[in-house]
This record gives sequence, structure tokens and C-alpha cells, in this order.
Amino acid sequence: MKKAIFLLLIMTIFSNAKMINSVAMSVNGLAITTAEIKAVSKQYRVSKDKAVDMLVMDRVQQSAMKDIPVTNAEVQERLSLIAKQNNITLSKMKSVLKSQGVRWSKYQDKIRNVIKKDKFFRMKIAQDITPPSKTELKKLYDKTKKTLFIPSSISVVEYKSKNQKSLQEAIKAKKIKGKWKRLYTKDLEPSMLNILMRTPNGGYTQPMNAGGEYIAYKVVSKSGKRAMSFELAQPILSRMYQREQQDKLLKEYFAKEKLKAKIKKLR
Repeated sequence: MKKAIFLLLIMTIFSNAKMINSVAMSVNGLAITTAEIKAVSKQYRVSKDKAVDMLVMDRVQQSAMKDIPVTNAEVQERLSLIAKQNNITLSKMKSVLKSQGVRWSKYQDKIRNVIKKDKFFRMKIAQDITPPSKTELKKLYDKTKKTLFIPSSISVVEYKSKNQKSLQEAIKAKKIKGKWKRLYTKDLEPSMLNILMRTPNGGYTQPMNAGGEYIAYKVVSKSGKRAMSFELAQPILSRMYQREQQDKLLKEYFAKEKLKAKIKKLR
């Protein structure tokens, strides 16, 4: 009798365990579990129905992009670029993410999905985006100008040489003496300002022909703040516009795909 009760208890526990993480539904053959629904609802503080809707859209996207290839080399290249933009090593980036509670494998998966979505967009949707007009950029500038700032000054170390190759090699070997300078952004040509702004602190620009000699800069720091003019902000505004259009068109595309998806509710 006791043995029968024990076996019944074990079976009940096992049955409950399956219920806790059972398949709730499938979208184009891709499963959504009850545990996922609960986790998304808790993480994003949304209702169960909203969590289900979010997961359905995720599976619709996965299904649409399943044939888009992304190699490990592409993921590593993107990770290295992100680290470089933040002026840290990959090892340091791993440590920072770990301290924030983000697993490296999960972050790699996230980057893989970003690359996949970018590729999907270029293949399927990019042709539908037209370059923004000056009027559209001006509207975007008026809407976002309170957030558009650049440093008022950039501290650099300037290196000069008569030979481009020797300058590159000397910088790489760190066997060259330079001259410290503070450059004020209001005095810089837009092209030079863009180069220095894209270069992270601690990074080096490529040698530039300055008429009879080559000059390269190491960016030491950027300080102060000043508002960007419309003319200076146009490249940024153009990227913002394209990103907004990309997000809008992707959302519309996947909304249509969702209507065609084969959704099966199991629980």
C-alpha cells in the first residue's frame, strides 16, 4: 500500500514537471513552451496574452529567416567591432557582460540574430527604402536636435612622417613620438571631425595626406558638449532615418507573415 502511494506521488510530481515546461503551441513547426511564456511575461512585465504574442512574432521571424546563413566568423567580426568601438578587448567585454548578468553564449546568439536580421533586410526589403529628402531630414532634426551633441574639444596626439608606410609601421610598433594637441570641434572641417568622432578614445586614425607629409592622430579624449548644427548632423540623421524605415518595414513584413503563419495551440 505504501509502495503504491509512493509510486503515485512520483507519477504526480513527474506529471506536474511536464506541465511546468510543456509545449503550449507551435508556429510554423517551432515550439513555444509554457516556461517561455511565463519567463517573457515576468521579464517584460506583460500579461500572458502579450507574452504569447511576443513569442509568436519571434517564431514568425525565426521561420522567415531560417535560411539566412550566419557564420561564426561573422559573429566574431561583429563582436570585435563592438569591442573596438567601446575601446575595450573582447576579454574585457566578456567580463563586463558577466558582471551585468549576461552570459557570453547568450550575447553571441543575440549578435547572430542581429546579423541575420540585417542580412534578411538587405535581401528582402532594402530596395523599398528611398533616400530621405532634405525636408524629411530637417523634420527629424527638429524632433531630435535636443539629443544631438558633439564634444566641444578633442585631445589628440599628432604624428607626422614623409612616408605613409613608415608612419603606419611606427604607430603599430609604438616607436614614434608625437605632439599633444587640443582640437576645438567648431574649427574642424566636417570630414576631419567625422574621422575623429568615429575614432574611439585610445584609437588611431589612418594616415592622411596633408600635402608633402602624412599625418595621423591618436584620440586621447573627448570633452565638453555643444549642439550639432543641421549640416553637421545630416549623416547621423540619414542613418537614423534609414534605421527608422528599416524597423517600420520589418514590422510590416513580419505582421503580414504572422497572418499567414500556421499556429497550433496545444494548451
